[in-house]
Amino acid sequence: MAVADFVHLHVHSEFSLLDGACRLDKLVARAKELQFPALALTDHGAMFGIMDFYRTAMGKRKKIEEAELKPIIGCEVYVAPGSRTEKRPRTGGGKPRSYHLVLLAENMTGYKNLVRLVTTGYIEGFYYEPRIDRELLEQHHEGLIALSACLGGEIPRLIQSGDLEAARQAIEWHRDTFGRENFFLELQHNTIPEQEKVNEQLVAFSKEMNIGLVATADVHYVRKEDSYAHDVLVCIGTNRTIHDPNRMIYPEGQFYLRSAEEMKALFIDTPEAISNTVAIANRCNVEFNFNELHYPEWTPPAGKTTMNCLRELLCEGLKLRYGILADTDGESFHYQQMPPAEARQLPSWLEPAKATPEALEEAAKAATQSIIERVETELGVIEKTGFASYFLIVDDFVRYARNQSIACLARGSAAGSMVAYLLQISNVEPLRFNLLFERFLNPERVNPPDIDIDFADDRRGEVIDYVRQKYGDDCVAQITTFGSLGARNAIRDVTRALGLEYKTGDRLSKMLPATIPLEKGETSALWKAVNMVKELKEAYETEDDTRQVIDIGMTLEDIARSASTHAAGVVIGAEPLINLLPLRKDDHDVIVTQYPMGPVGDLGLLKMDMLGVRTLTVIHNACKLIEKNHQVSININHIPQDDSKAYALLNRGETVGIFQLESGGMRDLCRRFEISSIEHITALVALYRPGPMELIPDFINRRHGKVKIEYLHPLLEEVCKETYGIMIYQEQVMQASQALAGFSLGKADIMRRAMGKKNVEIMQKMRQEFVDGCAATNRIPEKRANEIFNLLEKFAGYGFNKSHAAAYAFVAYQTAWLKANYPVEFISAAMTNVMEDQKKLLPLIEEAAAMNITILPPDINQSDTYFTPSKTERAIHFALAAIKGMGVGSVSALLEEREQGGPFESLEELCSRLSSKALNKRVLEGLIFSGACDCFGKPRSVLAASADSALAAGARKLKDELTGQGNLFDLLSPQEQTTLVTEIQLPELPLNQRLEKEKELLGFYISGHPFTPFQADAKRLSTHSIAELAQGEHRSIVRIAGLASGITKGITRKSGKPFLSFQLEDGQGSVSILGFGEQSEKWFPLLKENEPYIVTGQLNANEKETKLFAEEVAPLYTFLRDCTQQVHIKLDHKQTTPEKLDDLFKLIRNFNGSCPLLIGFYYPDGQYVWLESDEAHFIRPEKELADAVNALFGSRSWSVRLNIPPLPETKRWNSRKKEE
Repeated sequence: MAVADFVHLHVHSEFSLLDGACRLDKLVARAKELQFPALALTDHGAMFGIMDFYRTAMGKRKKIEEAELKPIIGCEVYVAPGSRTEKRPRTGGGKPRSYHLVLLAENMTGYKNLVRLVTTGYIEGFYYEPRIDRELLEQHHEGLIALSACLGGEIPRLIQSGDLEAARQAIEWHRDTFGRENFFLELQHNTIPEQEKVNEQLVAFSKEMNIGLVATADVHYVRKEDSYAHDVLVCIGTNRTIHDPNRMIYPEGQFYLRSAEEMKALFIDTPEAISNTVAIANRCNVEFNFNELHYPEWTPPAGKTTMNCLRELLCEGLKLRYGILADTDGESFHYQQMPPAEARQLPSWLEPAKATPEALEEAAKAATQSIIERVETELGVIEKTGFASYFLIVDDFVRYARNQSIACLARGSAAGSMVAYLLQISNVEPLRFNLLFERFLNPERVNPPDIDIDFADDRRGEVIDYVRQKYGDDCVAQITTFGSLGARNAIRDVTRALGLEYKTGDRLSKMLPATIPLEKGETSALWKAVNMVKELKEAYETEDDTRQVIDIGMTLEDIARSASTHAAGVVIGAEPLINLLPLRKDDHDVIVTQYPMGPVGDLGLLKMDMLGVRTLTVIHNACKLIEKNHQVSININHIPQDDSKAYALLNRGETVGIFQLESGGMRDLCRRFEISSIEHITALVALYRPGPMELIPDFINRRHGKVKIEYLHPLLEEVCKETYGIMIYQEQVMQASQALAGFSLGKADIMRRAMGKKNVEIMQKMRQEFVDGCAATNRIPEKRANEIFNLLEKFAGYGFNKSHAAAYAFVAYQTAWLKANYPVEFISAAMTNVMEDQKKLLPLIEEAAAMNITILPPDINQSDTYFTPSKTERAIHFALAAIKGMGVGSVSALLEEREQGGPFESLEELCSRLSSKALNKRVLEGLIFSGACDCFGKPRSVLAASADSALAAGARKLKDELTGQGNLFDLLSPQEQTTLVTEIQLPELPLNQRLEKEKELLGFYISGHPFTPFQADAKRLSTHSIAELAQGEHRSIVRIAGLASGITKGITRKSGKPFLSFQLEDGQGSVSILGFGEQSEKWFPLLKENEPYIVTGQLNANEKETKLFAEEVAPLYTFLRDCTQQVHIKLDHKQTTPEKLDDLFKLIRNFNGSCPLLIGFYYPDGQYVWLESDEAHFIRPEKELADAVNALFGSRSWSVRLNIPPLPETKRWNSRKKEE
């Protein structure tokens, strides 16, 4: 194959964040298509994409010389004109903040120096961009090739300014620093007039000073036609619009990945600039060794090895976990025989057929020995693979966390390790749950172990700080992750950058489904959405703006948009990390890698997944509340695992707040399954995911004996007995291959992994070995063995990690136990943990109501910082810190003053006792409108109107106290002083205003509900209130009314058809509404948040979370209007003046329609005289007319006769439920 005789050495990818529009996969694919032998990546100031670029370019090749496209590692760095530490603002005509310089790594020395330069730029030189300086370049130039860069480079800038002598001196400095053979003058042809002037002088300098030339295209986008999309991207990044003449402008169609022929044609006068690119590329040969580990080593005490230390810790664990008394000589364990009565508690105990003393002693010996053998087996693998230090490192920081009362647990496959369990890294007993160590650390496929640890989210930072102190700040960092320009954000950002109206982007983005699953071969979620959503397709085909937005969006979607810090990732190095990979500081001055999680692991570094989990915080805080309120100290890891209350709660589906079991579908599954053990919870955690969910009906029917339990092969009964013959765990696939084909568990794990990743090459090899093993071990015929292999392959595709499921099942059980036994404390802790998110808080408030727990309004004299149980009733005090806008400092000051000075008696006293720093107007109004000051006995309107004067009076009093000055008012009592603020008389705020403020500040309503004004009309039209649906007949047709909220639309995963969902609430309850198909697209534009609607549909009462599958959706008063057969207006003849009648007829004329109108005059004798209108005076019975009539003649003047349509016939929803 012919190879292009040019190489691009100045290329920006998507990781030149919001400046480069080259997605790495598209960039590399295009480079290969153009047959380039190599390609450089030189993003602005950072190395974010280097490892992904390297992997993508190398493909499956291991050696750099074998690569189809050789990756060249580089960066376009920013060089400060003086010191990198100087932070002077740029002034007109002054020096720029930085110059550009392209650096390419020739070898591993160059790579390490590039890493050090880029890292130091972020950590020491960041000022608008990460800057280095000449001092650093002099120290770290070895192994680097430098190009003078674009017009932003120092030398081109000096040429543009006419200072040729300074430019000559700059060239000499770069030549002398890097070496003549390592510094090149960069030429570009891009239609910029200044560029041609610079090129001419650079060529002259090249001849004069014998400096090589190099041609580049300064690539910022892949194809020429992507130029406009790139222009839009730059506008997104700089917060400008495409119409702004002062925006950063790139000449159109110049900065793309040109072919070698195009580049040679452009640089026909300087062919050496072309050939030098290939020469430089040939010199650049950075090759990474992904098989080398850089783990820190555990340092044992003098005279001991790491294995000695590990064994000693395991002896402690054997005693703690099992009561086995053991010691070690450093090479093996010596243990005391357990009495049968104690050994019976071991998970390895097997009851002898005859309970003779000898048989029981033998059983006790076997049970103890089984545990020791499991430990020895694991230790053998750990020692062989060299990961003893890893376990000791993890044990150390987990032990620190436990000693500091920081809740933590291991998840993932590490929960299958007996060693991890004995070290108290994991809380799951591996023998009881039949967990496999080989799923975690396979002796036949040695990969670094991966122990993922969850910590209480509010204290995770303490553990990371400990690790930093232990191993050194320079050896520990958190890990970067990247946000991408998703489909919806692409639409909104592109719309803004194009200068279109906000509503255009809002309308288009809302047309997109919430999720757009891509099938194999599909690359654009936006394009798929266009073809899935009818209204979006119509807009694309008929609206020029829409077509432009989507076309540009498809070019930009999924490119990296921003760098942030991974929620869990932490890396620990054996040496300063700057020796191995680039670092940066995040917005909180935390040191973070520039590479994401995958490349960090590829480089052989110890990456830890240390995730902060809210539920662990909830458990810890609930236990503290229990101890405070009930004087009961609870060790959550030692609660009874057979608590009937906990299982009863789960079986009722009361799983709000229960870890992993909260969703509506999971609640239904709990209720149907009849849980009675943690093993059952483990199975549900594994089953409730796409794929295995299809097995749920069969699984439940087998559980309840409705379907016969059958096994894939009789030999698999032991493997699949606990899951009723159905494989749901990855470990079962491994055990099946062991039982049938005689595979070792290590080999079985290799097979499982190949099946899960669909590695055809390995699977073909393993298939033959499996068939041969089945024949040799169990005489299973080839045809049957192949059939079983096919089924195992299917199971492996969706099977879940049992160790992980069991670890999370334990946490789920712990939360269920707390909720069942201490509901007020548990709900309090759960509410505190989500109090900053009102959407998450509301379900817990509703759950509290369902459990007959009252949520008391906030009260400055009763409430605490957080949600707290009441001491006198089954209730929870609302948290002051959960009031929107209330800072922790304000709450702390208020509580401290209340503790010292007693309850607050008035608004004025509150203001006089707290400083303006703690209590400003915004905070005070938040307290007033949330109801926290209702205890003062005054309307909120009065309190709000008095706020300014109360704050002013309080400030004066505090000032006098601080200055030591007194006044005549000091002679008055505190009660008399507080009355000096002018008393204001106002009526209470209207209910709707109070409710609006409560919802805004608290997330729920206290004084009532906004649906209350609509309830009378809704009751006439509905068949049920929402609360009554819980007792409704499953699949019956009902009609209900309420306020709509949470309105979303999407596309069903299986059929690709549109669906609609929203909540309907009426003050007594809420229900999920689902609509499918074309009807849902018709309803969506009608729906508005917090407006009243009436919905007719089929009730799904077979789940704890009741749902309604909509047949009809209409605004409440549209439906009422359409049902109105006749309108009656009743008037008191004594109070009805001619003027009022004139006003009435004017109103009627504004609402001409087809509904008959009767006007009745009421007389003292109880008689009505009715006047029936002719057709000319028929009306439209709109709500606005009804409200106007009632306002004119009294609230009961308007009434209607209704003709409510019958409910539609019951339909079957099986197909739609599948779509859901």
